[in-house]
Amino acid sequence: MIGLIATLVEAVILHNYLLLVGALTVFLLSLKSRDLGLVGYFVYILYFAQRVEVTSLYSYDGLTTALTFGFAALLLLEDVLRGELQIDKTEIVPSILILLGLIIPEAAIAGGLLYLAVRVPSAWGVLFGSVALALVILLRSTLESLGTSGQVALVSAVALGAAATLYLLRGPEGRTMFTET
Repeated sequence: MIGLIATLVEAVILHNYLLLVGALTVFLLSLKSRDLGLVGYFVYILYFAQRVEVTSLYSYDGLTTALTFGFAALLLLEDVLRGELQIDKTEIVPSILILLGLIIPEAAIAGGLLYLAVRVPSAWGVLFGSVALALVILLRSTLESLGTSGQVALVSAVALGAAATLYLLRGPEGRTMFTET
């Protein structure tokens, strides 16, 4: 349920309530069938990733928008993979922070980070976060000249690399992204 809460906050922040309608549709599909939910999530991400405008990762507004959308999308994927209509104990405090994002957008980012810190082994989280941060800092001039598409490509590559590495380390038998198996 944390993904739906994060998507609700993101929809209000961006004044784009289709985000919430799409997330609810994807979540309801995942309750019926995990595979159907994953297909719906794929279509949802392809559609809305093009609709959320981020001028630059190097501006405060752009970075805040990118991070809140990214965390909402990641947490929605966790909900889709879990396929349950149940709130986990580890979601309570991060959900409160995410809801505070309606007033202070940075609180939504803090809630997403807190949730990931609780669910992902810390060494991997630190490794992938450090790699992403280092690449963004080192490639700043190159990325600024490429514009938003280059920045999105870099962040997407790091995220996909992180997901692939964790998948290979844990194997395909797990139902959710962040549980120890």
